[in-house]
Amino acid sequence: LKLSKSVVFIIVGILMVCAAYPVLIWATRNSSKDTFNWLDFLYVLSFVKIGISLIKYIPQVILNFRRRSTVGWSIWNILLDFTGGVLSDLQLVLDCADMNDFSGITGNPAKFGLGFVSIIFDIIFMVQHYCLYSGSSESM
Repeated sequence: LKLSKSVVFIIVGILMVCAAYPVLIWATRNSSKDTFNWLDFLYVLSFVKIGISLIKYIPQVILNFRRRSTVGWSIWNILLDFTGGVLSDLQLVLDCADMNDFSGITGNPAKFGLGFVSIIFDIIFMVQHYCLYSGSSESM
């Protein structure tokens, strides 16, 4: 498995951020300012997860577009992922509506963002599979 330089750069960058932040927390633990803390580290990790999701989806969209086909992968994974994204965001919205406080959406941007990214890409995959390339059944 040979990785391109850009992929190695992204992986190393993510690992460096994930490793450096706890070191910064430890190094500033006796500081009077709360510059680096564990909660912010968890937010960093959640945004890393959103970034990884983007990295995960984009190559498949491009591959499907170049091949003009979705042969070789299961639409069922996409349908299940779409359902999970919709239900996750729906839960967030319903919780906020029940409490009459929609700050839960802005207070948990990673959950909303992950569901939203998932929904958007799943819609793209469904359009590719059912509308754009539904007639292409040749093997690749």
